Amino acid sequence: MTTRTLTITAAAALASGALLLVGCTPTQGDEAAQPSITATPGPTKTFAPDQPDVSDDQELVDEPAAAEQSKTDAAAAAAAVVTAFARPDLPEAEWWNGLLPHLSQEGATAYEGTLPSNIPVTAVTGDATVLEGATDVIVLVEVPTDAGPYIVTLTRSDASQPWLAERIRPKQG
Repeated sequence: MTTRTLTITAAAALASGALLLVGCTPTQGDEAAQPSITATPGPTKTFAPDQPDVSDDQELVDEPAAAEQSKTDAAAAAAAVVTAFARPDLPEAEWWNGLLPHLSQEGATAYEGTLPSNIPVTAVTGDATVLEGATDVIVLVEVPTDAGPYIVTLTRSDASQPWLAERIRPKQG
């Protein structure tokens, strides 16, 4: 493509954008005017819940499925997290000091300032179960509690690191 063709193409694109913006702006004194926008659908993306939004220019890396020992360690870590979380009767500082060692940096930021007295969970009532799709660096674990099942999102930078919680939430549905 020549420079002249690029310049003409760029000018046409700018003119089209300007016309679209002018067409969307109500005229002065016409408060009832509604903008009219016609859009052509672009490609759609489908994202699974609890998965990061990945832009087109990022490279996806497939992580291998979690090894059995990794899953066992994750289940134990999730149970320990919920046990530390499920102590609404403790003073705030004591509750926080017990929970903090189980949290990732993101988890610590998310739960900082939480009032333990607002937590409905008081006990883990069964064995934790690692959910499908687990890898050696991220896993979802379902933990049964006296307030219903909770889902714990655990992460780590690599398989040699301990599992740490980013989210502790009631299971939906």
